[in-house]
Amino acid sequence: MRVLYLNPFSQQVSGPDESLLTLLEKLIPMGIEAHVVLPRPGPHVPRYQQLGAKVHFAPLSTLKRKLGASDIALFLPRLIRGMLSVARIVRREQIDLIHTNMEVVLDGAIVSRIMGLPHVLHYRGNTLDRPRLVFAVLTRFWTSTAERVFCISNATAELFRKRKLGARVDVLYNPVDVKTFASAARSSEVRQSLGAGPSDCLVGTVGRIHPRKDVATFLRAGALVARDCPHVRLVVVGSTEASEEITYAEELHALARELGIADRVCWAGVRRDIPHVLKALDVFVLSSRSEGFGRVVAEAMAAGTPMVVSREGALPELVGEETLLATPADPESFARHIAKLARNSIRPPSDRAALFEAGPIAALVHTAYRRILSKET
Repeated sequence: MRVLYLNPFSQQVSGPDESLLTLLEKLIPMGIEAHVVLPRPGPHVPRYQQLGAKVHFAPLSTLKRKLGASDIALFLPRLIRGMLSVARIVRREQIDLIHTNMEVVLDGAIVSRIMGLPHVLHYRGNTLDRPRLVFAVLTRFWTSTAERVFCISNATAELFRKRKLGARVDVLYNPVDVKTFASAARSSEVRQSLGAGPSDCLVGTVGRIHPRKDVATFLRAGALVARDCPHVRLVVVGSTEASEEITYAEELHALARELGIADRVCWAGVRRDIPHVLKALDVFVLSSRSEGFGRVVAEAMAAGTPMVVSREGALPELVGEETLLATPADPESFARHIAKLARNSIRPPSDRAALFEAGPIAALVHTAYRRILSKET
């Protein structure tokens, strides 16, 4: 079975890449011949190739929440160019099915209809459906051009269900290699590299340094906790690539200085040893203002790291009742919960991590492919 996966990003930190890599690690041994299309060379190309996937490059067009006049004017020419590139790959590699790995790429959906191929869409967005008119059009387009729509949570699936478009929608949590995160060792060397000494309480957040992640609330909460806990150290693990992220990171550095905690914050950049990073933390925090899933939350659960997350989007659905939920954009709420965990070093095991096991999730995807292809033939 030859499957073409269209992925919109080629950047250092990419949830869609990590989820697709974890999925392909299980699908390829099941007999899937995987072809991955990226917009340009990037850091994950060797990882795809090591799994046995063939990597292609095509000028994919991507939707953005904020479109300028030039973006609107150039979108159709870019879409046509991307479609032609994808169509050439489909013909050359004799592809059986197209799987678009994020909803912001339209090229694969249109090519699949033109060439008479089945199409699967992975909706990996957040739970915000604004502007509503635009999402009304997009959700109808996504469901009408795909045999199945995989949503990464019930919260994201609700975008389709409330519009009575849920017939082709399946909820499929992002897969995680649970054993790798659970078995990672807690290392003093890793803690030291993240700015913590043996007696320090290390509180950290992991992910893109983006305004949507609201790292500012994390820093403000950390400053409040530090008033009563002199041994608290903060770490921000993540990268900046887009201009918006670079500007936001500069604002965060200035905020840390303003709050008087610059000497307590470690800016760790991109790390490839995330299982060990999460095991090194005493408290993990995700202060996002909108999340359709929050992959690092599932990873932290697998690592058994105590956490505080926003009461927003899909996060309450994922973590259940055993995790402390804070009010989004409320530093005091986060600080209260962080302080509670900082006083309690017990790491309770989480049975909910089994929800994200890669093997069973990959088996569901494989079964969906087979059913779609059997109907087509």
